[in-house]
Amino acid sequence: MNLRSTNQQSPSVAFSRGILNGLARDGGLYMPERLMRIPQAFFRNIQEMTLHDVAFVVLNSLLGDEIQPALLKAIVKEAVSYDVPLVRLTDGQYLLEMYDGPSHSFKDLGARVMAALTRYLAPASEAAPRTVILATTGDSAAAVAQAFAGAPHTRVVVLYPKDDLNPAQIAQFADMPGVKSVEVDGKFDQCQAIVKEALKADAQRVAASGGDYRLTSGNSINLARELPAVIYFFHAYARAKAAVGEHKASEIVISIPCGNLGTLTAALIAKQLGLPVKRFIAANNANDVFVEYLKTGGFRPRQALETLARAMDVGNPSNIARIISLYDGNLERLRADVTGYSYTDAEIAETMKECANDYGIPVDPQGALAVRAMERHLEDGETGVALATVHPWKFRETIAEVTGISPQPPAGMKAERVKIHTKPVKIPPTIEALRRVLASLQS
Repeated sequence: MNLRSTNQQSPSVAFSRGILNGLARDGGLYMPERLMRIPQAFFRNIQEMTLHDVAFVVLNSLLGDEIQPALLKAIVKEAVSYDVPLVRLTDGQYLLEMYDGPSHSFKDLGARVMAALTRYLAPASEAAPRTVILATTGDSAAAVAQAFAGAPHTRVVVLYPKDDLNPAQIAQFADMPGVKSVEVDGKFDQCQAIVKEALKADAQRVAASGGDYRLTSGNSINLARELPAVIYFFHAYARAKAAVGEHKASEIVISIPCGNLGTLTAALIAKQLGLPVKRFIAANNANDVFVEYLKTGGFRPRQALETLARAMDVGNPSNIARIISLYDGNLERLRADVTGYSYTDAEIAETMKECANDYGIPVDPQGALAVRAMERHLEDGETGVALATVHPWKFRETIAEVTGISPQPPAGMKAERVKIHTKPVKIPPTIEALRRVLASLQS
């Protein structure tokens, strides 16, 4: 698999070279040059397959020319060791709980596959430490930190916006060995901008003078983190098909909470691979630049607003470049596959209460957006699947304040107040400040 840059100003590279840094030297995001459709025979009995089985078939279709099947089976066995259940809300409406992994976030699967691929594809001669760097709105950090825990010659640097993460989210990565927490006095978009600048500089250094990459992207900037998320959509289709039967399978619609658009990008890649869902629904909070793009064809990034769905407070979603590239800028084709809606904090809270009172299910603010969009925009005869991407306990204060219900912690996690022992490095949102942090790791 060769990769091309969404900016189209740098040459294509081999898959291994692309994921070892994650960002093209022209600052663009990598995309596969070609996507091969999965044979339709795969979908005939997909409803009988486990998440593990689906993961192997999908990843083998994507990466079969890069990784031997035996090794890929080992990677899948290591990464997919949990379940992703489908919960019935009402007749024809379901919630896919995508958070049974180690960090209790849907990002676990992608992070674990990425960590395994990085270990396999890194040059054997590489001895100097590798730094995995990422900006996060909360869940990527824990997933990546835990995926790379114990990896030799590897450290993780997490940038997160001041006041945007709750203590439960920070506690999942801040005290882990090999992790440097960096609190940025700014918003997520500023964190992401300086991370991309650092990755771009590293890619340009390697292109100019050779040597090994020293920085690797840890969030959806890296295609190795992005591609495994495709698995969830095949699994969602499989579980929905099992629930409604063959005769209704062509009317399955999946509703997705959208912030940095990595999850939606994975969904649209799945569609290009042949996933026979009818369409997708993109659910935004007040940071609705993607909904605006669907309506007008103009992409106008802006400073993110602070909302109840904090993990989706993104005003300049980088993955929109992948979506535009995937559809060759053809807005009508994109509109045929996805519709978009945005909601206020009051509407998010209303749906959180409805989920608690009507279904007895605590749902985080991001999941509530997906449920609301599904409930209000299904057409007659359609079956809806809304994605819940994080365990509600990680947003227990917000859920308790809105609904009066305090979610129970997941298995293995204590219910008492979390304690964070390692203080973060605090920096302004500048590349110079980030460079000082990275230099200190080498001293």
